Amino acid sequence: MLRAPFQLTTWRHLLFAALGPLGFAALEGTQFALRPGPGGQNSHNGLLLIVVVVAVALIGPGYERLRARLVLGEEIGRRRGRGRIGRGALFFLFNLVLTGVMFLLVAGWVIVSIRNLSYPIWGWAPYPDPAWGGPTAFGAVLLHFSAGVLAFFLVPWAVVRINHWQLGVDRKLIGARADEIPS
Repeated sequence: MLRAPFQLTTWRHLLFAALGPLGFAALEGTQFALRPGPGGQNSHNGLLLIVVVVAVALIGPGYERLRARLVLGEEIGRRRGRGRIGRGALFFLFNLVLTGVMFLLVAGWVIVSIRNLSYPIWGWAPYPDPAWGGPTAFGAVLLHFSAGVLAFFLVPWAVVRINHWQLGVDRKLIGARADEIPS
């Protein structure tokens, strides 16, 4: 865990997590498309929503395979046969939640690491508000710096573990079955 932030593979996993929110982009695009028009009504919402879900179910798995191959060097494979849209939709729902959480985890890691690890440099300034973080300035600086150190080492380690779990689930939902893999 102590070496995780200093390894290239960890940074690849952090990039993989940061590039993940395809589902959020699709969801936001859907919300934008489903907003009522100037008259307050949009009679094509249901049809548009179906088109968006099918498109994301077809495009999302390809994006995930490309993201895994280019960033992590992992091959997920392409599933053939029936159930492609259903599995793609299930994958989309799973990935919507997980990639959103992972993106927020990585963004929070960057912010907390920069802010809290640099706290001993700027955290000694007097605060105008009485709720400044501690009974003494040293206690406040030590507390913030400790949280930064903990986050700096723990979050990358957790991101790598969660990404491995995500790749396993991706292989089950959108990857090739064992009998589809060419020998």
